[in-house]
Amino acid sequence: MAKTKKKESKKNEEVVINLDNIGTPVAILISGIIIATVIFFASRNNTPTTTDGAGDSSGDTTVEESTGEGIGEFEAASTTFGDVPVLGDRDTAKVAIVEHSEFRCSFCKRHLDETFPSIAENYIDTGEVIYVYKEFAMYGDDIANAAKCVYHLEGTDVYKEFHTNAFNLEDDDAIYALAKEVGVNEADFAACYSSSQYQDEIDADKEAGAAAGIQGTPGFVIGTFDDEGNVDGVLIPGAYPYDSFVEVIESYL
Repeated sequence: MAKTKKKESKKNEEVVINLDNIGTPVAILISGIIIATVIFFASRNNTPTTTDGAGDSSGDTTVEESTGEGIGEFEAASTTFGDVPVLGDRDTAKVAIVEHSEFRCSFCKRHLDETFPSIAENYIDTGEVIYVYKEFAMYGDDIANAAKCVYHLEGTDVYKEFHTNAFNLEDDDAIYALAKEVGVNEADFAACYSSSQYQDEIDADKEAGAAAGIQGTPGFVIGTFDDEGNVDGVLIPGAYPYDSFVEVIESYL
């Protein structure tokens, strides 16, 4: 009889389960699932942003979902351009791309290197699109001031060459050297640059961009235009890939 009780006691001990040991990993697993779910839904509601190469958030370009009439994800926008550099044939073009750029913005340089050449080849050179340059100086007006002088002294072709090579010029010596390199008269450039005589145009460019919804660089207003330089279209707020520009351009063509 004693042996039977001992055997039953031993059997009872074997079916005991330590709930504390199981509870801990289960709690960790459930907590992990909850945290992952919260992060997933929070990330869906965040607006993605891109910063310039220096990591300075003051020059961020913000990509926002469309809430008004426009094309795809891009908001409706309008602007105007007057006496500014314009590439392409205004007589044959149906679409204008108005670029607002900052010479110390790495994403502006990326657009110039990676996206602009295809736009130029497939749309500007074919006479379907004009490309308008406007300054959006955010880190000082010195290079923008020089660019304005180059344009007013020598015209659009020389301005384009200066614009292409003017990103991240370090000081006045580099600015003067580039102006000379692209063929601007040294004395004329020095007089113009030192006087900042086109500061009003620099300010007006930035104000027009802000009015169109541009908060950072690069920013583009793309749409149809009239003889007075009024552009009615959408805003591309950042260095989007070439396909995004094609979508918008083709919709107006």
